[in-house]
Amino acid sequence: MCMYCYLVCNYNKCSYLRVFVNTKEILSKLIKFSNNSDQELVFEIGSNSDLLLENLVTENLSDNINYFLNNTNKGKLTFPTKFKFIEPLLNIKHNNRVIPRISLNPEYIINKVEFRTSNLKDRVDTINILSELGYPVYILIAPIIITDNFEKIYSELFSYLKNNLSKTSKKHITFEIIFMTYSYVHRKINEEAFPNAIKLYSTELMTNRGIGKYHYKNSVKETAKKFLVECINKNFDNFEIKYIV
Repeated sequence: MCMYCYLVCNYNKCSYLRVFVNTKEILSKLIKFSNNSDQELVFEIGSNSDLLLENLVTENLSDNINYFLNNTNKGKLTFPTKFKFIEPLLNIKHNNRVIPRISLNPEYIINKVEFRTSNLKDRVDTINILSELGYPVYILIAPIIITDNFEKIYSELFSYLKNNLSKTSKKHITFEIIFMTYSYVHRKINEEAFPNAIKLYSTELMTNRGIGKYHYKNSVKETAKKFLVECINKNFDNFEIKYIV
């Protein structure tokens, strides 16, 4: 359970898992939509939960992906994950049409904020394994959380990636970078559920973004963005930054 996750607001402080039973119906609509489109579409299928974790309960991830791939030659599927449970992906003939996006953060953030998710080493191992299987893996640095030791821990993260990503993984790296957004509801839930956890809301660093929502001030974000890009340029040669938001 991650302290910043929007699902916490939907489900209060309990980490419920919502599972859909009509996945074939949902995928059939994606297939129809993809077949009728003139563009190559990418469908996000992991916004409800972490699919690798969910699959420990449902055991239907490989079936669902294969259902899509076998019923249309158009379109791609993508999903983010913070977990190492990649067994359902190992034998899929993906034909570069499945994009796993492995979410990374410094070990400090994982331990303090992303409770009971896979550690950094396991997540990087996951990138390497999936890259060797030919998956077009994206590295999702998210959410960026600005702490007192921000530059130190993120510099160490990129250095760790440089030293531990495989040659195959580093042939061409695609980064997505997302800064944390927060809310009044998050604050109240986390204060009650995790009274001893680090505080994510900062009046010095954050400002209002609509009613009861917070994001980092533009000046803070721009400084952090510049630092992150410098870290990437310092450690990698062949990369693309899809976006920084």
